[in-house]
Amino acid sequence: MRIERLFRFPVKGLPAEEITSAAVSAGGGLAGDRAVALGNGSTPVADGQWQSCGSFTALKNDTRLQQWLVSSAPPFITVTAPAAAGAAPLTFDSSDAGGRSAAADYMAAHIPAQGSHARTLVAASHGMFDSRLSGISLINPRTVEALSRAAGVELDPLRYRGNILLDGVPAFGEFELIGKVLRIGDARIAITKSIERCPATSVNPSTTQVDVNGPRLLASHFGHLHCGIYGTVLDPGTLQAGAEIHIDSNDRDALELVPAKRTPRYLEVVERRQLDGGAVEISLRDPHGWIAAHDEAGTHLRVHLPDPLWRNYTITEVRQDVISIAVRTAGTVSQAMARLQPGDRLLASGPHGSMTASRVLHGSTALLTAGIGITPALGLLRGAEQAPGLRELRLFHVERGSGGELFTRAAALARSLELPARISHVDSLEGRPTAARMAQAIDSCDSVVVCGPAGFTQLALDACQLAGIIPQNIHRETFASPAADLGELLEQYAPARISCSSGAAGFTWRPQDGTLLEALEAQGLNPKSSCRAGACGECVLTLRRGSVGYPLEPSARVEEHQILACMAAPAEDLELQL
Repeated sequence: MRIERLFRFPVKGLPAEEITSAAVSAGGGLAGDRAVALGNGSTPVADGQWQSCGSFTALKNDTRLQQWLVSSAPPFITVTAPAAAGAAPLTFDSSDAGGRSAAADYMAAHIPAQGSHARTLVAASHGMFDSRLSGISLINPRTVEALSRAAGVELDPLRYRGNILLDGVPAFGEFELIGKVLRIGDARIAITKSIERCPATSVNPSTTQVDVNGPRLLASHFGHLHCGIYGTVLDPGTLQAGAEIHIDSNDRDALELVPAKRTPRYLEVVERRQLDGGAVEISLRDPHGWIAAHDEAGTHLRVHLPDPLWRNYTITEVRQDVISIAVRTAGTVSQAMARLQPGDRLLASGPHGSMTASRVLHGSTALLTAGIGITPALGLLRGAEQAPGLRELRLFHVERGSGGELFTRAAALARSLELPARISHVDSLEGRPTAARMAQAIDSCDSVVVCGPAGFTQLALDACQLAGIIPQNIHRETFASPAADLGELLEQYAPARISCSSGAAGFTWRPQDGTLLEALEAQGLNPKSSCRAGACGECVLTLRRGSVGYPLEPSARVEEHQILACMAAPAEDLELQL
């Protein structure tokens, strides 16, 4: 493993310059990297201290920034406005307040403001990085090649704005480095987390045009939003292009800096058990212990295969740093999963999802399941004792043959609860249940959870209608992964006017703007988000007026009057609480 190429970004948001070597300082980054940042006018910015990237001019909000030219000999920086502006270059001393003030005036004259506050160019002693503690970003060109194949377009690794391009690492192998310390010459760098990508990765650094939807490419094809890793410099030194990179035997320093995340990392297969009915139970060890840190009964693990393929699997058991999932050996992803053996490693993320025991188990609750759909019920039941207000539980399961091992375990969990439990098993070989029969099983229920294939789900929804269960009390687990071409699905929606209760300027949404989340980000707004694939529920927004549609059904559930911005498109004019 070595440094293939080395880059510095003297002005945050503007293009990179390639360099052959640079010093790094403890707690900082490459000398002169992100030395200054221009306030975007949305909030006041203070000089001399790190601040959130939302306060600064950023490529994701203004793709024309890629048309600027930048070079530096720290502390001196030369910037040139886009050729169309006809402006002469400006060289300034980034360590001098007067130089920064002159540069701010020059840049603000060519970069539109996003608010009414004064535009200032500020500096921080260790660089204005996106992440406070992460001064170095590393990109793996082999991963970018995998993204290129999925996109059908050759992507330049510079699109991902990394300081170091790695050589000698297989696609997505950089995620194996999280929690480790890299030694490059005298420098030691702790790898702390993966990098979640924003719309800035949609800009081609050569043509300066938006030619690929970067976040959607990752989310739809690979099931996550991460490309590259962040590092924190522990010991100073000098980095040089071509330098060898070694993994330090002492990684305790890195582990102390690694936050518990739901982001992609490699898990180790520790056990594989064959179950009846063509299912396999796989136990995986999370070396970072992140699963236990975020575990909630009912959530799922997302696995990411390099083909690219991805899928969600309910977590049926958690034992400290070991989790279990059950896989039915049907479908390309599940067949690949079923072939895993102890010692194999698997890229996964999570736990994801908001259909948890605390949210859906209350009052009289019915679990309607079919086939491998018993696994979400099993996942929920492991947390039933902590579900507030659960008074009665009903389990209605349909499968081929007599009750299998997973159903037997679920039934035992249900019966172990100190409350009434009604357990029903239907052998589909003897006849499928009717909607009327299922309606009897859920009569007077306060909550109904449906887990199973499409045909069964529709039957269960018909039963809910017969039983008079209102829609907000029906919770569904979906198994399908998003399709790659979300853009085509968005074309069925008509333009709509979007307004926000915060007073932010309204705008007209059009299909080419992407999902509501993407459209809001393009307007300079920063709603929360994480998976961007409808699984985690982080992007929930309150809908004050109007309605939305989902071109692809999300797996995360939301309350009435809430929407998942990352998967939603407006069905009419909207007002959002933001």
